[in-house]
Order: sequence, then structure tokens, then C-alpha cells
Amino acid sequence: MNSIAGTGKNRGKTAARDESTLRAGTQDALRNAILDGKFKAGQKLVERELCEFTGASRSILREALVSLEAKGLIEHQSYRGYRVARLSARKIVEIFELRSSLETQAAELFTERASDEEIATLNEALTELERCLVNFDLARMRATKERYYDTLFTGCRNEEIRRALANVADRIYYLRSRLLLDPTRREASLEDMRRLTSALTSRDRLAARSASLAHLEAARETVLQIMEQDDSETAFRAA
Repeated sequence: MNSIAGTGKNRGKTAARDESTLRAGTQDALRNAILDGKFKAGQKLVERELCEFTGASRSILREALVSLEAKGLIEHQSYRGYRVARLSARKIVEIFELRSSLETQAAELFTERASDEEIATLNEALTELERCLVNFDLARMRATKERYYDTLFTGCRNEEIRRALANVADRIYYLRSRLLLDPTRREASLEDMRRLTSALTSRDRLAARSASLAHLEAARETVLQIMEQDDSETAFRAA
């Protein structure tokens, strides 16, 4: 009797684990699709199409959508379902203000606290970014940039900086992805990353702060220009 009861409990645990895995996989698939530009800003998300895209049931899909809404990647409209978030100019400026404050501080601290292994990881990530640009592999470039910044935030040895940025992390990744879609900005961004990496690996605190700030200011202006262009195209199609 106890053996049967135990088997039932194990099945229940396995089912719960499988559902959790499905939910996480569905969320990751949708997140990556948005960040890689498969779904555009403002695009309506149709549940039937998303179920086909992810292979998930409607119940699993809806849980994943709620999670993505909490991360700021999608928005829910009453009686109209979900759409990919379209960040306002004000919100973009606010995000970059936060990044300028915290990422420049992280860069300074990294020069003082990072291990030699973490510096080597940054250099490896930069080499991979250069390779991705040559091969035009945007998905891999995004993943490599995430690894680069994860190393930066680990190496600065300040968990409060990482925690403060966690609330806007996916929106930061989303903005980075929009920049990667612009060929001119891809080249400029890579040059910015070279300067930043050089300052970080040489442990030059002031140069690291300056390079980080310059990179963020250029990125902000480009994102705002892209958003303005998107709005103009949307208004033209609606006319």
C-alpha cells in the first residue's frame, strides 16, 4: 500500500516538474523570439499562432505570457489580448539613465575587483562578438553580449548593482536587440565594446567609466532614432 502511495506521489512530482519545464521552455522561446526580432514592437500576439510556434497548450502559454508581461516585454490590452511592448521615449530615457548610473559604476569596480579569469572571459566574449558580426549571427551576438555583461556584473563584486538592474534586465536586452538590427550601429557598437574591453582589461578605472558612458549615450540616441522611425512608419501605414 505504501509502495503504491509512494509511486503516486512520485508521478505527481514528475508531472509538476514536466509542467514547470514546459512553462520555462515556452517562456524562453517567446522571449528569444521577441529579442531576436521575430516579433516586432507593437505586434499583436495571437494565442493560436503562439501555441503552434511553441508547441505549448493554451494554459501553459498564458502563464508564460503573464511572466513576460511582468518583465516588460509584452503588454496586455483589455479585450484585445497581448502585443509586444512599445517603449515610450520617456521610458527609454529612464532606462538609460539607470544604466548610466549603475553600469559605469560596475565598470569602475570591475577594474579593481575582477579576477584574471573574468578578464579573460571578457576578451573571449569580445572575440566571439567580432565573429558574430562577420557571420551576421544576431541571435548568437545577443547571447554573447548577455554573457559579456553577466561577467562584468559578477566581476564588479556588487550584488546590489545586479539586483537594481534585474527589474529592467529584459527590457535592456530588448533595446540591445533593436540596436543589433541596425547595421551601422552594429559596427559602432563593436568599436565601443573594443574600447570598453581595453579599459577593463588594462584595469584603467577612469577610462572604463568614460568608455561605458560613451557607449550608453550613443546607444540611447540610436534607440530613440529607431523608435521615431518606427512611429513614422506606423503612422504612414495607418494614413
